[in-house]
Amino acid sequence: MTTTAPTREDSSRVHSILTAYLQSKAVFTALDLGVFEALDKAPHTVEDLAGRLGLSPRPTRALLVALKGLDLVRAEGGTYRNSEEADRYLVAGRPDYMGGFAEHQDSHFGHFARLDEAVRTNASLNQRVLKKGYRDQGAATGEGREGTGRLIQAMRVSSRLQADRLAAAAPLDDVRHVIDLGCGSGDYSIALAKRHPGLRVTSLDYPAVTDLARANVKEAGLEDRIEVVPADIMEDAWPESDAVLLSHVLDGYGPERAAHLVKRIHAHLPDGGRLLVHSHMPSLASGLFPSMFGLILLVNTEEGEVRDVDEIRSWVDAAGFRDVETGNVSALSGLLVATKGSG
Repeated sequence: MTTTAPTREDSSRVHSILTAYLQSKAVFTALDLGVFEALDKAPHTVEDLAGRLGLSPRPTRALLVALKGLDLVRAEGGTYRNSEEADRYLVAGRPDYMGGFAEHQDSHFGHFARLDEAVRTNASLNQRVLKKGYRDQGAATGEGREGTGRLIQAMRVSSRLQADRLAAAAPLDDVRHVIDLGCGSGDYSIALAKRHPGLRVTSLDYPAVTDLARANVKEAGLEDRIEVVPADIMEDAWPESDAVLLSHVLDGYGPERAAHLVKRIHAHLPDGGRLLVHSHMPSLASGLFPSMFGLILLVNTEEGEVRDVDEIRSWVDAAGFRDVETGNVSALSGLLVATKGSG
């Protein structure tokens, strides 16, 4: 029997997957060393950049070649400069700077070196995680609160990528007051308020988070329409509203607590009230990251798990909602909208 060995083209996709860690680690290292800030000042030769950063030419050249391969730097006449993409996202001080997000992703490397352990034991590798769930981490005072604030600030890159798209997709034209449960940085509340001028928003989350959200709302000039309130969204009372938004909240809880939260929302809303669930939902999102996010939850939480649309819909149906609609929001997320019926 004759067999044909796979060609290089046949194996290239798998090869790219197996070596993908090199790409992100090269960028994390360049950010840590200040490569993009240095190249923002002026193009540099390998020797000039090495001298500026206190490095030897050999590792400097290897790093620049890697960044050139990622199209984050350009080589011209023996010098290197930032690409337009690097200028926008990877130079500190730029409005869209992603350095904090990169630092947060880099912090996962130690845990992911032990991913096999997390898979075998079904136990979080992050010793600081509370058993209540991912969103509860750092809810206490002191270092936990400060760390949670840094995490939420770093994740603003992700929320900003989705917020305007969510606001455009959310059916809120006839809604007067929406509660944003687990508001995080406040970016979703801000986007909804900007999109719907007559809308009032109450944004709830832990004190470690609401300090940051309140500052972002103030910066957006929306303090008169967005009220940020510290609260335990699972236990504390909510103000009356005709809609509730859950944006990237249910993934942090186990199925029992997530289903309980959906039931509580149903009991809270008036007839005709609307629930909006915005989440990674891999079958609705168009990108790869939502499928990978479950691994981050596995190593960092005790019960967090990516919830796809069918599971979320089962909780929504069981709670008594009707007229369920779903759709894509972005590469990172999908949206489920449901209405509370009468009776």
